[in-house]
Amino acid sequence: MSKYFTVEIKPTVTASKQHIGVFTAGDVLFDWTEFEIPKGSAKLIGATVLVRPKGDASPTANAKAMSLLISKSNTVSLGTINSDANNRPSNDLVAHVELADTDFTPAKLNSTAIGTTPTTTADIPAGVPTVITADQDLASTVGFDKFYIGALAGTQFFTTLIRINDADIDSASPGTALVTDGTSMTVLEHFLPGDVLHAHDDAVIGTVSTVNSSTSITLTEAIATGVLTHQDYVYNIHPIRIILQFEQ
Repeated sequence: MSKYFTVEIKPTVTASKQHIGVFTAGDVLFDWTEFEIPKGSAKLIGATVLVRPKGDASPTANAKAMSLLISKSNTVSLGTINSDANNRPSNDLVAHVELADTDFTPAKLNSTAIGTTPTTTADIPAGVPTVITADQDLASTVGFDKFYIGALAGTQFFTTLIRINDADIDSASPGTALVTDGTSMTVLEHFLPGDVLHAHDDAVIGTVSTVNSSTSITLTEAIATGVLTHQDYVYNIHPIRIILQFEQ
């Protein structure tokens, strides 16, 4: 009998690359990110993608198309995030999944856009269902097979107005308290416990424990001294969550 299972993946979109500005259609959204499935060929039957919004007031939903690519290896990089993909050949690509703008929720669900295959755009095939088989020579957890997922962008836009509001943070750690500001901004619309926050120059801020108010966040560990500065921009480096659905 067949069984169904899901795999959740939270790829990294580097803060400094988010800060550059809008992604152009076809840019690398994120490079190869490892995931594993129970050993043996499996049928990929669908994908659900949750995308955090632009870092503005309201906020603006990232309900934009993207192309998900699945590979048996990560030896041929897709390229630099928020730049054109490298056009180099690879025999390890095993599947792709297309999501169109119309596969995402209306913009009113603006704090997290959610898109699910199949696409509703007639001239863009969703790419599922499809069967994938791993490279058996690739080391993985016992009983599992390893794959990699990457993505090309639509016109996602993560640039933020949220900034650190602590004039002494460059010389004294505020402990686990992160205070922010930004014109008409509330961090309640942008962050959740477990989010990993970096500054726009990729300096590590920390992992969110709780979001307390429109400007206050508590982190799981104390902020390092001398790493951050007042008015640094704040980014979640995992703004995309992917749930792949399989039958095996």
